[in-house]
Amino acid sequence: MMHARILMTCVLILSVVLTLCADESAPVFVTTAWLADHLNDPDLIILNVAQNKRDYRRGHIPGTRFLWVTSFATPNPELSFELPAVEHLDTLLEGLGVSNDSRIILCGVNGNVSPTARMYITLEYLGMGDRTSILDGGFDAWKAEGRPISKDTPTFKRSSFTPHLQKDAIVDGEYVKSKLNTAGVTIVDARAPQFYNGNGGGFPRVGHIPGAKNLYFATLVDTSNKYLPDDSLRAKFSAAGIPSGNDIITYCHVGQTASTVFVAAKRLGYHVHLYDGSFEDWSGRDEFPVELPAKKDSVR
Repeated sequence: MMHARILMTCVLILSVVLTLCADESAPVFVTTAWLADHLNDPDLIILNVAQNKRDYRRGHIPGTRFLWVTSFATPNPELSFELPAVEHLDTLLEGLGVSNDSRIILCGVNGNVSPTARMYITLEYLGMGDRTSILDGGFDAWKAEGRPISKDTPTFKRSSFTPHLQKDAIVDGEYVKSKLNTAGVTIVDARAPQFYNGNGGGFPRVGHIPGAKNLYFATLVDTSNKYLPDDSLRAKFSAAGIPSGNDIITYCHVGQTASTVFVAAKRLGYHVHLYDGSFEDWSGRDEFPVELPAKKDSVR
């Protein structure tokens, strides 16, 4: 009887452990070594994030599926780089064979860190953030290590996918305006310092969103396009005046390069939002204030 109770207790403990492991969220990044070890996992889907298919045809990680940047961040008559309708994104993922049970790895090419990060945010918005990781260093790191490369286009079946929206992953201008001067919220401008300070930008007004801190996205990756180690990222965030534990709203020119800041913040444990439309949207809305080092517009 005693042995039976011990056995039942062990089975129960094992069941709990397996459940916890199954529910564990995927890390924001995986290494090339991790991917090499899991390349043949049955639920694994690698998406090659790129602006064109030419480089994909020249070589990619075996089994990788091509994902065009413009299919998940599209222009419209008002703005340059916007989140498409959920129905479009649902159809896109199903066409790529992605289901809710898929384990997704996003692979950038030719150093395109920000578009890959933008797709990560899109998947988080669709409820797949805990099943998605970015290959740190992308295809360039894989190729530099002499790992296997294929020119074959994989065959796969269309899937069924159901979005579970995390709507605050991607926010609009009204949301940002409502958070101005809010305790516990830091707005982060990911553009180069000259644009933050009002020197150019090509939009109706120059400057930055009032109270925003400047953290240039390009300083968060090294020369091989890998994200900096966590301690270095924390130092960058601290130097920019971004308190640990704050909610972050990040923006840039159009909502692409700010995605790099989003991913770095997510890695450090921040609750973070991307402003879709970013300063292109904000500067074109006269009712929204802008700030310069020596000048502030009042809210009309």
